[in-house]
Amino acid sequence: MTERIVHVCNGDHTADTLSLADLPGDIRVWADALDRGPLLPVDDAAHYAARAAYWGGDAAARLTKYDREFDDATKAEELILWFEHHLFDQLALVRLLSRVARRGQTTNVTIVSIDRHPDVPTFTGLGQLEPEQLAALWPNRVTLSRDALEEAQATWVALTANDPRALVFLMRRVKALPFLAGAIERHLEELPDPTSGMSRTERQLLAAIARGEANLAAAVRAIDPRYPITDVVLAATLDTLRRCGFVEGTAITPLGRQALAGAIDRVHEVGIDDWRGGVRLTGKGPVWRWESRERKLYER
Repeated sequence: MTERIVHVCNGDHTADTLSLADLPGDIRVWADALDRGPLLPVDDAAHYAARAAYWGGDAAARLTKYDREFDDATKAEELILWFEHHLFDQLALVRLLSRVARRGQTTNVTIVSIDRHPDVPTFTGLGQLEPEQLAALWPNRVTLSRDALEEAQATWVALTANDPRALVFLMRRVKALPFLAGAIERHLEELPDPTSGMSRTERQLLAAIARGEANLAAAVRAIDPRYPITDVVLAATLDTLRRCGFVEGTAITPLGRQALAGAIDRVHEVGIDDWRGGVRLTGKGPVWRWESRERKLYER
C-alpha cells in the first residue's frame, strides 16, 4: 500500500463524481447489494459462493475484488468511507467495519455520512451531489470510534443469523453509528407483516399500482427515504407480485386488492421464497414477521 489516503464509496457513479472533486487520495468502490439475498455466518469463500448462487454471473469474482481492495485500503494512513443513511449503504458499512474490527487492525477510519443536503430537497444519496458539494463535505468527516466498530461487528453477526431477534435488541441500543438503528428497522420491515404477509416494499409498490401511479419507482422512493429502491429491486418486487397473482400487466388484480386490504395472507395463500439477511423465508409458514406499529417480531 502506497496511498496515504483512500476513499471507499458505494458505487461507480459516486466514485466518478468524487474523482472530479479534487480531493487527495485513491478511490475504491464497494457496492454489494446486501439488502437482497443470503447473508450467512461463513468464511469469505463460502460467502462469495452463496452470494454468487443468488446473483449469478461473475458475482463471486466481483465480490472478491471488492473485499481484496478494501482490505488493502485499510492499510492507508486514513481510510475515508462515503456511505449515506439508507439501508443499502448501512448494510455495506456494517460489513466493512465488521471486517476492520475482526482483522484487529489499528486503522484511522473516518466517515462522511449524511441523510440530507441543503441543496437537494429530496435527498436519497451521495450520487445526487456535484463534485464541489462532495468536496465541501470532506472537511466535516468524522473519525469512527471503537464503539462504532463494535456496534457494526455485533450487527453483522445479528444480520447473518437465522433468527432475527438480536436485531430488535440492537435496533434499540446502537448509538455510535447514527443511521444504523433506522436501517436495522427498515431491514426488519422487509419481513412479511402479520396481516398481509407482504414486506413494506411489496405493500408500497402494490398500493402505488392500485393508485395508478405513472412512475412507480419515483412514487415508492418519495415515501421511503430509508430504502430508495433501485431499478433491480423494483423489477424483482414487481415480478414477485405478478407471480403471487396480485398484479397482471400493470394493473392490480382482485386478489391483489384483497392482499392490500389484509383480507388474505400472502404467505398462507401463495407461499414465499426469499432471504432477508440470514433469515430464510420459504413455504407457507411459519415464517418470521415484523409488526411495524408494535415494533415486534412474530413467527407464524
